[in-house]
Amino acid sequence: MTKPATFSQDPFSSAGDCDQVIADLEVSSADRILIYLAISVMKLGGHRYGAFLDAANTAAKLAIYSSYLEQGNNVRKTSFLHHVEPKRVRAIIKEVETLLTEGRSLTTLSDQEPYYLIGLPYLWQEKHPWEPGQSRLNGHHLTTKENDELHAQLPTGTPSARFLDLFEFLDLIKLLHTKSQSEYPPNRRMPLSDALTEHIKFRLLHSGTVTQVDIPFLSIPIFALTRTHYSPKGERERVFTMMDDLARFSKLMQGWVVERPDILRGLEVFDVPQDQRHEALTELDSLLKAWADKYHQEGGYPMILQLAAGTRELGEA
Repeated sequence: MTKPATFSQDPFSSAGDCDQVIADLEVSSADRILIYLAISVMKLGGHRYGAFLDAANTAAKLAIYSSYLEQGNNVRKTSFLHHVEPKRVRAIIKEVETLLTEGRSLTTLSDQEPYYLIGLPYLWQEKHPWEPGQSRLNGHHLTTKENDELHAQLPTGTPSARFLDLFEFLDLIKLLHTKSQSEYPPNRRMPLSDALTEHIKFRLLHSGTVTQVDIPFLSIPIFALTRTHYSPKGERERVFTMMDDLARFSKLMQGWVVERPDILRGLEVFDVPQDQRHEALTELDSLLKAWADKYHQEGGYPMILQLAAGTRELGEA
């Protein structure tokens, strides 16, 4: 079985190397938020560089528009707060209000897997179905030995779909990309670049949704659909939960800044014996559950507790 292209660093690994870069650059806390957000969205979430930049632009526009509302629709005050020319503030306000009126959305990042990944297994089975007794390879008849060698490289329970050569597989990606882009207005549609094609291919292979196989008598690789649905693999399974937690935590901390009475910020700095770290975290988990059970009441005021505990970095208070 041909392995996916190898990288010097797993793109779905932790941000340990980036921590060292941040330490060397001595960036501010605000910069750290932006850097870790980019890591979460681009490196872990798999979003394109361009999509992240577009979404960051959208976020800045929404921040300006929210300030405009808070300042009683005063353009000059909003301009002063954000160091933006009044003319540009008016343009942003018009853009946001037009979209709100028409029920359209700004360019944002989805917190779900891209459509071209989720939809590929379904489109593959629709366009390239296979029935027992037929050849799995279009235009190629395998001997019994070749067929056995091929299936020995694949997991059990392979879906009922033909195997595709490289060109057929790339055509399928192109078709799915075209279908996904049809949902956007013409000015927001993105061409399928070689870089994006390789990105999609890598994600599909890494997840195990598609398996690449080398067959001696063919000069190009063969691709097999090995799962009927796309789902991320390994630590990516927690990525979107992490994004939800980060977004919720940011909102809670904004409430703490304005001294909302129903929000508590908790921070404890301490040292524990090396051999009791797991025990301490397990006990904390039990204490939190008991605390929540004690005060829970059906129909009561809705509350949420969000907590992460772990290793303290050097220099942190």
